[in-house]
Amino acid sequence: MSENVLELRGLSKSFGTNQVLFDVDFSLRPGEVHAIIGENGAGKSTMMNITYGLVKPNSGEIYVNGEKVVINDPNDAQRHGICFVHQEIALCQDMSIAQNVFMTRVKNMKSASIDYKKLNEEAQALVDSIVPGIDVKASVDSLNIAGQQVVEIAKALSTDCKILILDEPTSSLSGKETEALYKIMRDLKAKGIGIVYISHRLSEIFEQCDRVSVLRDGYMINTYEVSAVDAAQLVNDMAGREIHNIFPPKATDVDYTEDNVMLEIKNFNNAHFFKNVNFKLYKGEVLGFSGLIGAGRSEIMEAVVGLRKTEPGSEVIYEGKNIISQPTRKTYQSGLVYLSEDRKSTGLFLEMGIHQNTSSMHLETVCDGALINSRKEQEQAKKFITALRTKCASPTQPVNSLSGGNQQKVMFSKLLTQKPKIVIADEPTRGIDVGAKSELHGLLRGLANEGTGVIIVSSELNEIVGMCDRVLVMYEGEIVAEVKGSDVDSTKIMHYASGAYRLEAKN
Repeated sequence: MSENVLELRGLSKSFGTNQVLFDVDFSLRPGEVHAIIGENGAGKSTMMNITYGLVKPNSGEIYVNGEKVVINDPNDAQRHGICFVHQEIALCQDMSIAQNVFMTRVKNMKSASIDYKKLNEEAQALVDSIVPGIDVKASVDSLNIAGQQVVEIAKALSTDCKILILDEPTSSLSGKETEALYKIMRDLKAKGIGIVYISHRLSEIFEQCDRVSVLRDGYMINTYEVSAVDAAQLVNDMAGREIHNIFPPKATDVDYTEDNVMLEIKNFNNAHFFKNVNFKLYKGEVLGFSGLIGAGRSEIMEAVVGLRKTEPGSEVIYEGKNIISQPTRKTYQSGLVYLSEDRKSTGLFLEMGIHQNTSSMHLETVCDGALINSRKEQEQAKKFITALRTKCASPTQPVNSLSGGNQQKVMFSKLLTQKPKIVIADEPTRGIDVGAKSELHGLLRGLANEGTGVIIVSSELNEIVGMCDRVLVMYEGEIVAEVKGSDVDSTKIMHYASGAYRLEAKN
């Protein structure tokens, strides 16, 4: 038997005239975690989509346990023990969690009747092994993104899995959920299951992975034993250039006086998500919101722009007026804009072109009277494609054909057409490679330096610490701490975000 559970030999793939993979080789051993890293658009997803039967290669071969196989579709892949947990959620939202976990089993059942009691019991045991406390009889749409990611992982593990592909599996998970996933990975390794691990978080790779392969522009650059490589080498391999500073310099002269307040949130309450929230945003600062998933950060930001209801008495003071009851479109037009954390569901029109998405929030810039001028629309998109270094074939390319990081850049383009006065960026670099993160961090800091107010909601502590001039920490729907300047450090933030401060107070 081959020493490899999976081998890809000479994979090449083109979409029209755009070649995205060039003669790529890759191997996965039983019981190892093999990371694949690379900038957005490097070919990682295409490579794994070929392995899972979602895309057919132009040339190349796939071997499972030393035997050449042909994988035409995901059913073929699953028969060979290959499972794929995608970064983007792909669940049936109006069905129960249990039904989603065992979707393949339900689909293949010959009997017309389903033993839902048994189905629920087995699904509950599987989900509880990842994160206890999720009721599998509930519908998927009752879960937040983190909960849905747990369901995706459980769904993959419900099959006879020998090769597990994880695409950014921790991008939406809290610390506790991430540790649970790591334990599952260790258990799977012990059973001889090979894991392909796609991640932009280098710390995860050094902590969890045995080998790491670097893709750049469709070419396999290098494969290393993790114990024999350092972060600088991986970053340079990914970028093809040296990246020294991921985070730009912070502001040194923010004016924290009443005359410089751009936005004030007063008496903000929502019965389900947050309570007693009060804060101010000052001109030219980058204000961070930190906290564990479920702390209420995103829900507050949605309420600020009118996407979520608040209790009577809540106020959003912007440009001297309380705009709490103002329609979201009018809020955006006034220069207060929000970048959603979920680009797939609420951030972009995936089947439309880059140019149409870019202009969608501010059509007035590309209209001649009541009609959209397609030439103006494409020219506007080209400017942002160049400015943000978005990898694409043309401004009319559908957004759903772009990598996740390039989709994120289109979301930024969409906001910037508005020439915003305040930008609220919710998980702005989720699923983005190191080079693209550096570019978007520079963009946000550049906006702040020009006088724009910037709020960043992020689950990545290093992003909060590296980017923010001031940080508000949330715990169970409340702001429990404020840190700024030299006091912004990960230990202090996590002390409050985890609730450790409460245990300390009791003692």
